[in-house]
Amino acid sequence: MEHLFDSAGEDPKHVFCALYRAGLLGYVHHDRIRGESVQRFLRPGDATLEPDGVLPPATHYLVHPVLSDVIGRVNPDYLQRIDRVNVVGYGRPWRETRIDDRPVRVETLCVLKADVHGFGSLMRSGADAPVRKALEDAVKRWCQGAKIVESRGGDALLVVHDDPVALAQTARQIMDEVYQAPGQPRLRMALHHGEVQMREHDLAPVIAGGDAILCAARVEPHVEPGQIWATEDFRRELARKPSLWRATSVPGPDGGDRFNVKKEGGAEPDLWVRLYRLEL
Repeated sequence: MEHLFDSAGEDPKHVFCALYRAGLLGYVHHDRIRGESVQRFLRPGDATLEPDGVLPPATHYLVHPVLSDVIGRVNPDYLQRIDRVNVVGYGRPWRETRIDDRPVRVETLCVLKADVHGFGSLMRSGADAPVRKALEDAVKRWCQGAKIVESRGGDALLVVHDDPVALAQTARQIMDEVYQAPGQPRLRMALHHGEVQMREHDLAPVIAGGDAILCAARVEPHVEPGQIWATEDFRRELARKPSLWRATSVPGPDGGDRFNVKKEGGAEPDLWVRLYRLEL
């Protein structure tokens, strides 16, 4: 919406504040009297039109239907993303849309699953903070082109990408950067290519499941610290594009050419995969 104010020379940081004070941008707040979440827009006389740079704190901000119509005429795709559960309007109740109720789409993509080896020991010794920071900074720097990035607990990482070469390079860069942190922590990284289930949440895709996520998660604990291992499916996809990556077969624990990566102690069926160590 900022482009609507460019011609007037409006300071971009105040655009949404101006919309709010004009009654065109609302928000969701909890009404203690009604005991439910409701929508609120400023009405004439509720506030002056001078923006003060502050919006009320809220989990959701809402575009008034009048402005939505204008935006929809300029950008028809905008109307396809309108909430189908809630009708926007002053005083109307707000019902949360459960993520699980939203449609799932399936795509064949590349997946990276990684964790910091020995992170529990770092936590017990109080030396985990620099490692968390190093991983966070590395993810921000090297995951710009990814479709989905999830970092959990300060030591685990899940990345979904449509380019196998870019994902392999991302893995290498993150591993090298985190290794520079105190204690030289080493990551275990697993790469796979397969089906990923996704949903839309706040206009961005989130992971809903998929065989590729499960397989990468099962392979990662078998990876040697400081190395990047890939499945046969990922190696095949990587070979479709020119790159300097070399894939060396990793022998299984019994001397064969496959690993059974099913979760130990569970009722899961066997999951046999061929694994390769990626190197430049």
